[in-house]
Amino acid sequence: MDNIKELRFECTRCGNCCIDKNTLVNVTYFDILRIKEKLDLTLDELLEVIGFYIFEKTPDKESLKKIVISPIETEKGLAFIGLLKKEIGECIFYDHKNKKCLIYSIRPAFCRTFPFFFKKVLNKNNEIEIQILYTEKGKEYCPGIDKNSPVINKDNWKNLGVKTLEQLNQNDVIIQEWNKGVKTGKLIPSVRNFISMILKLKKLH
Repeated sequence: MDNIKELRFECTRCGNCCIDKNTLVNVTYFDILRIKEKLDLTLDELLEVIGFYIFEKTPDKESLKKIVISPIETEKGLAFIGLLKKEIGECIFYDHKNKKCLIYSIRPAFCRTFPFFFKKVLNKNNEIEIQILYTEKGKEYCPGIDKNSPVINKDNWKNLGVKTLEQLNQNDVIIQEWNKGVKTGKLIPSVRNFISMILKLKKLH
């Protein structure tokens, strides 16, 4: 099913990706700035919707290589950055009653690309191209992945893939600079300081 010619998908608005307790919606600094700007949130208000999920134990180098978005150094240890969840495990922006996303037009890249992920590969002509694959979570519980669903528009998804990978690369640079600054003692590893740094990037752009 992972052959690009056979990829089929059509969102059914089931909400499974919004309510799964074990699905973490990672966010990049692009996502954070977009949510901050469109919802007109203060730093404190951002900290009420952005979560920092601490590792129970420090991951080894091999595990870190498999992580799409690198964790950051915080006052409590390495942490993933993602949207907060309600006590029942739903995304904080999920409207359970009406079964819809409250920030759909500005949702994170993780949500825009689900149930796919992208990676760069070399084709037969030794040229780099974008490969589209189903995520494991998507194959696990997304009813939009079905033999009766329409074949995806690969050009549209590849364009999204290019943009997503570019943003992930830029985001990784920011995280690596932050982690390096923490380790060298130039930066104080608090989540508030990290978000403050992200907001300053908006001014630089």
